[in-house]
Amino acid sequence: MDPRDFLDIAKKLSGGSKAAEYRTAVSRAYYATYHVGADFFKAIGCRISEGPSGHGEVIRNLANCGDLELAKVGSQLTDLRTQRNNADYYLDNIKFDNQKTSQTIAIKSEQMIQALDRCDSGVRRDEIAKAVKEYLRKISP
Repeated sequence: MDPRDFLDIAKKLSGGSKAAEYRTAVSRAYYATYHVGADFFKAIGCRISEGPSGHGEVIRNLANCGDLELAKVGSQLTDLRTQRNNADYYLDNIKFDNQKTSQTIAIKSEQMIQALDRCDSGVRRDEIAKAVKEYLRKISP
């Protein structure tokens, strides 16, 4: 499955009319971005754990990849993960009960995925792979 399909669902849901649609849009936007990031790192030879620890690994790899644009995506993914958690678990937080918020988040997710896609080939990808592998080597026991 292409995780970008989650982004398509997020965009559709963010145009809805119910709080559940808006909140689900936030969740799908996060998972689209997370999975594209995880797939990117797997494609360059980095192991990403299945389950909850994989989320932190993707964020840390982005933060330590030596590429300023992707480091920014890492920071944004941290924020998006927090928003996803808030939308999913804190139903009394009405911030996520509106169309504008969910649409803004879906657009931000799309921009983050585009940034990842721009690094998917060529010298830039090779430099990122080298930097992340060096980072992982340094933190491994």
